[in-house]
Amino acid sequence: MSNPETSSDTSFANDTERWHRALEAAGLGVWDWNLKTNVCIYSESWCRMLGYRRSDFSENADLFLLLIHPDDRERAVESGDRHLAGKTDRIETELRLQHKAGHWVWVLDRGAVIERDENGNPVRMIGVQTDITQQKQVERDTSLVNERFRLALTAAEIGIWHFDVARGRSFWDAKTCEIFGLDTASKEIDGDTWHRFLHSEDRHEAETKHFQALSQKSEVKVRYRIVRQDGEIRHLETLAKSVPNQGGAGYLVGTIRDVTAEVEAARALQTEKERYEITLGAINDAVVSTGVEGVINFANASAAKMFSQSVEGLIGTNIYSILRDKGMIRSIQSNGTKDTNDGVVLELDDAFYRCRRSPILNTAGESLGQVYTAHDITADYKRREQLAYAAHHDALSGLYNRVAFDDALEEAIARAADERLAIFYLDLDHFKALNDFAGHAAGDKALRAIAEGVTALLPEGAFFARLGGDEFAILLSGYDRTSAENFATETIAAVRDVSLNCAVNGPRLGCSIGIFVIDDPSIGASDALARADDACYAAKSAGRNRYAFFTESRSTRTSGLSAAREVADLTEALEDNRLILFGQEIRSLQRPREQSGRLEILARLQARDGRIVGPGAFIPAAERFGMAAMLDRWIIRKTLAEHGHRLTKVNLKVGFNLSAQTLCDPTLWPFIKEVAEENFTPLSQIAFEITETAAVSCFETAELFVRSARRHGCTVSLDDFGSGLSSFDYLRRFPISCIKIDGAFVEKIVDSQVDRAIIASIMELARNLGFDVVAEKIENEQVAARLLQLGVTFGQGFHLHKPERLDDIISRRSDGEVWMGRDSIAVGS
Repeated sequence: MSNPETSSDTSFANDTERWHRALEAAGLGVWDWNLKTNVCIYSESWCRMLGYRRSDFSENADLFLLLIHPDDRERAVESGDRHLAGKTDRIETELRLQHKAGHWVWVLDRGAVIERDENGNPVRMIGVQTDITQQKQVERDTSLVNERFRLALTAAEIGIWHFDVARGRSFWDAKTCEIFGLDTASKEIDGDTWHRFLHSEDRHEAETKHFQALSQKSEVKVRYRIVRQDGEIRHLETLAKSVPNQGGAGYLVGTIRDVTAEVEAARALQTEKERYEITLGAINDAVVSTGVEGVINFANASAAKMFSQSVEGLIGTNIYSILRDKGMIRSIQSNGTKDTNDGVVLELDDAFYRCRRSPILNTAGESLGQVYTAHDITADYKRREQLAYAAHHDALSGLYNRVAFDDALEEAIARAADERLAIFYLDLDHFKALNDFAGHAAGDKALRAIAEGVTALLPEGAFFARLGGDEFAILLSGYDRTSAENFATETIAAVRDVSLNCAVNGPRLGCSIGIFVIDDPSIGASDALARADDACYAAKSAGRNRYAFFTESRSTRTSGLSAAREVADLTEALEDNRLILFGQEIRSLQRPREQSGRLEILARLQARDGRIVGPGAFIPAAERFGMAAMLDRWIIRKTLAEHGHRLTKVNLKVGFNLSAQTLCDPTLWPFIKEVAEENFTPLSQIAFEITETAAVSCFETAELFVRSARRHGCTVSLDDFGSGLSSFDYLRRFPISCIKIDGAFVEKIVDSQVDRAIIASIMELARNLGFDVVAEKIENEQVAARLLQLGVTFGQGFHLHKPERLDDIISRRSDGEVWMGRDSIAVGS
């Protein structure tokens, strides 16, 4: 029979061994502390948990305290002391122990007193430590995620809530309470609270969608309004989702945010968009906006009109397909995204539009599309075409003008080495008699008829121009002497056969033709035309109504001889003081009968028989023989010597026309200053008039003179403005103060729409650049009235003031000096 006591001990030992094995298998570290001996035994699993072997430790109760993290030691000791004092049922503490490798291992330390002495004092404690490092890491990660979630909600100003379906109660966080205007503390509220806040107009839809969320797996988003306790209406957006609960009714969880600012901003944006669309719809410019691919998303009424479609028809259409259909795709794409400020000009159904394109960019600089604007420039475009045409064509006859002929002649001379070139210089015979007897209207009609008749004879490639007055020029290529003679004969016959349809006593119209055949490309254009002109003089001298070829010997015997006699007469007149100074006032068109403060100095020659000879009789000869500069200086010196000291006193500014020879003289300005100082003449009382034909002869010298004159207070006018296209370039290059409109545009202004358009353009240009404007050749009241309508306020012509002796003008002004006072007008000053 076995001993019961021995059997019991054996059974206990076996149980203990099994428990130790179970603890080892579970990876739990076991410690056993004998409080009497202060010896603590640690299990193999505890040692392995910290990376040690059991043999690495002595049976020391303080071993635990040596391995514990300093921050956890006090808490661990306090937990043990409290249990030993009977204040707690057991020890349960989370703490860190140092691993053999140096890192820290989180453990859950649990233990209790298992044995006491007869006095109840604890004598043995036993416990286990569980590795919870991974659990603590999960807790840290979860805490981090929760913190990021909280920060995200705070940054987005989003509240969170959930509704317990079974209990009928909701939990609102602090942000949700704040949104509803409640105390900002998380709280549980009854289910009806939310319903009471709902706006009456939104209640049904909001409740319906929230309840729908309970039966759906996906989120439900809904916007609605609430009325807070203070009466303020707010717009909210809720995102809700059903979360099932095993064995229960589940939850409805969600987020909520206040979108009042977004709603109000969207409304303001919509209002602004509507305002812009109304504004863009009311303007005359076409406006189209597109996406990145060119699909139109907005078009105003003007754009619809331009493309002959409805606004609805344009929306959704690709703009490039429309432009391609209209034949304009190349124009609009040629500039790419580098449209200049001027844009591109598009032609559509006989209308012209200036189109500009601007990119639509987001804040990152990425393209969102394009905005196209198109301005109708049909009127301006056609006006520019008219001006361009007028710059190279004669307004009366429709032929090319002198500027165009000079350009064509220069180009043709460059090709003269390859083919013979003939210049025909035509001067009408007896034209002055026609004008004097039948009037200028009959003369104009005759010029047009001659232009038409001669044009009918011209071969292909011929260049026909009216040089001015009754002079014409024709440029023909490939003509030898025989063919030139035949053409000249036919031309003379065509002029002679012109029907005037008026009774004119005296000889019929005819023409004299000078011919110069060019075979030397080194000759200048002006020299070539001058030789044709000399040949024309020869034809006139030979009896008119015939032609003559230029030869060196004939030139000196005919026209040269006649011009030489005129120069000789002019020289004698200067020596005999028979050159008389005249003046013609520039007057206000608003007060045409009042004297003005400026006049143009004119010269007349007194013949030996007492007749007064106009400038047309001696000025051309002076220019041909190089006397123009001497003549201009004589006029300036005589004017200032006799009247310069009185100009300020009589409140008068005198203007001098400067020829090309004068303007090309680099000593001109020193001469002007010297003469003015000698005669006590303020430079501010002197004006100069230059023409583009004079300036072009020596541009740089002319520019220096103009700048010097303006710097010293003189007025400088650009005379005969508009007679050539270069006139506009001189406005940019010369610091002038006044424009004088060529009389050729003025005299027919009542009947000519083209002339009116040209003058209107000149006035617009002058207003923009700050120039004064004077119209020349005003011959009647009708012309003056029409000029006033176009904004011209100053003019010159027989209707306003007929030229008279300068001495008489100065004397009259001196006598009426007090009467003039401040009422005088100084044009351009």
